[in-house]
Amino acid sequence: ESQTFQQFRNYRNEISKRIAAQNPNYSGIIDSTGFPEGYGPTSQDVLIPSFLAAYSGKDALGVSLNSMPSIPLPNWRINYNGLMQVQFIKKRFKTFTLGHAYRSTYSVGSYVSSLDYEDNGTGWSSSINPNTGNYFSQFEIRQVTINEQFSPLVKLDMTWKNSLITKLEIKKNRMLNLSLSNNQITETNGREYVIGTGYRISDLSFKFRSGGRGKKISSDLDLKMDVNIRNNKTVIRKIVEDEEQITMGQQTISLKFSADYVINSTLNLKIFYDKVITNPFISTSYPGAITNAGFSLRFTLAG
Repeated sequence: ESQTFQQFRNYRNEISKRIAAQNPNYSGIIDSTGFPEGYGPTSQDVLIPSFLAAYSGKDALGVSLNSMPSIPLPNWRINYNGLMQVQFIKKRFKTFTLGHAYRSTYSVGSYVSSLDYEDNGTGWSSSINPNTGNYFSQFEIRQVTINEQFSPLVKLDMTWKNSLITKLEIKKNRMLNLSLSNNQITETNGREYVIGTGYRISDLSFKFRSGGRGKKISSDLDLKMDVNIRNNKTVIRKIVEDEEQITMGQQTISLKFSADYVINSTLNLKIFYDKVITNPFISTSYPGAITNAGFSLRFTLAG
């Protein structure tokens, strides 16, 4: 990911020259940093397209220079069960489903119209901010955010002929926040692995005595177990100083087991065991573990 950050920093020079070449009010002066005057390395008009290009995998010469693009990013969800037509799979499974989904949002937060913006009827800024040395932008934007989720990246959901349920899932997410007030990128990456299984024991019978007489109950017992491993890491990248620092991050491992038994139409018994283990990635946090176990009786009053 640091390579992407360096690419973002490199894109600024190319994009600043693209913008300057299109601005009819630009005087054609290059300052000591190698950037066109009015479109320096911290200019809002330069940083946002560079950010979008680097972190969306686009080229600096082809990315839109508009900070508020009108065309939304694509999103999709795919579920495929056509493998059930394969004889080997059809013979062993009741259901066999592959899944994949992608969701992405781009948001512009906390922006106002600039009172100092002038374009002289050209549609391009014609006045330079004396405090920053950059052209005034039409909108003063505080931050922009990209939020991406592969939820799931890959999902495999199977029900075997013997009623055993198996689930395998991989998820990924990434949130990128470009702050224009302090010239920093905050990047949060997550990866999650889910392994789940379940089994139903049909017509499980128990005998007990009540009121001096023997009674028998018979119902299905549902067993479920899920193992979840998730890694989260947050990194702050300083644009001007070219520095990066991990500020937050941890690995979370959770184990969940439950057994459900319906005693009758109004009474349900559940036994559960949950354990969560946390291993931080930074030395200022401590590892920890939480365990919950017990049983619950749920009684339903019929209306």
